[in-house]
Amino acid sequence: MKKIVSGIILLLYCILGMVPMAWADAPPQKIMLITVDNAVESGLASYLERNVAAAKEKHVDILILELDTPGGRVDAAQDIKRILYNSDMETVALIKDHALSAGAYIALCCDKIAMMPGSTLGDAEMLINGTTADEKYLGPWREEFAAIAEDKGRDPEIAKAFVDRDMELDGIVEKGKLLTLTPQRAIELGMADVLVNDRKELLEWLNGENAELFYSEMTGAERFTRIITHPNVAPFLLSLGVLCLIGEAFTPGIGVFAVAGVVLLSLYFGGHMIAGMASWFALLLFLAGLILCFIEILTPGFGIFALGGIGCIIGSIFLTTPDVATAVKYLAIILLVMVICAPILFKLFSKSRFFERLMVRERLTTEEGYVAGRQEQADYVGQYGVAITTLRPAGTVELEDGTRIDVVTRGEYIEKGEPVQVTRKDGTWLVVEKRRIKE
Repeated sequence: MKKIVSGIILLLYCILGMVPMAWADAPPQKIMLITVDNAVESGLASYLERNVAAAKEKHVDILILELDTPGGRVDAAQDIKRILYNSDMETVALIKDHALSAGAYIALCCDKIAMMPGSTLGDAEMLINGTTADEKYLGPWREEFAAIAEDKGRDPEIAKAFVDRDMELDGIVEKGKLLTLTPQRAIELGMADVLVNDRKELLEWLNGENAELFYSEMTGAERFTRIITHPNVAPFLLSLGVLCLIGEAFTPGIGVFAVAGVVLLSLYFGGHMIAGMASWFALLLFLAGLILCFIEILTPGFGIFALGGIGCIIGSIFLTTPDVATAVKYLAIILLVMVICAPILFKLFSKSRFFERLMVRERLTTEEGYVAGRQEQADYVGQYGVAITTLRPAGTVELEDGTRIDVVTRGEYIEKGEPVQVTRKDGTWLVVEKRRIKE
């Protein structure tokens, strides 16, 4: 019996001696800190997805999202939710200042929520074009908040009050007001877990004082993408790009307006493609629209090419936005920018020496050999002359008798100095062709 007892005691000593050794040999936790700030947009989702993938490769145990955001796009926030839910890592939200609207949604998607003094959580009402969304959009958004809160062990009714001002909870929020919580109040209501003064305190609370820390990195391309896909920047890039192309239609040749328009629109579509908000089809549809509009510019009149081109461009805009309301908002901004800016720019053009070089500004007077386009135009059909400007397709021709007239081609590009012949009258335009000289 004594031998048995002695054996048990010896076994216990061995086990107790092995525990500290096992503890000492255990690898430290791995924690990645990811900054989530400014507006929530698709560029942010792409950045987060890349860093979560990097965390998986490093076998990170805990993801800490340091939040300071006033909100942003609903579709981008939902993309971030899917990224967090598929990460298979413990997720912690550290609210440094604001986690409002889409930011509150992201915080609720995390397993734990920590708040710093002075921070706020909530105020997640959905807005469309600056006004509260109707029940068609608000209802699913409210229920999604409730479902996420329930999944994470938080009160779904309080989560609904973040979204719906018609929610009334005794002692928490009155009807007609959106719920926004301070740290202490959020902890009391179970919507946050801990109040910390800084990142160090959070790591101590997570028992991660000795953890191996990794930090998120944002590439230059991601920073740039976040800027150009910002909800307040993207529609103006689009508007100014369209405005420049319209300005190009009033200038001869392909000049600064065409270049600026192409650059601005490339930024818009390129940024949305990098962020995963647009497909190649949207870009190809937009390019098809540009080509059709360009064909229309090269031919007199306003016809099927212009209508088809405008339709393709509008369709491409719808394909780069998350919903019809956002697409309509973008189109409304385009119209507003054109209505405001077009008259101002054209007025400035008339006084600018720089734009004098871009636009045909000289007066075509009879004293200088010109004649009015509508006076006896039919008399010029069949006459020969020389192009005194490059015809692209419009320009000026000097006839054999010295008369200068404004003409267009049928889309043909004719260099300055080439011999031409007036072939017909099309409305108020005289149409010319390159003269074929018999050998």
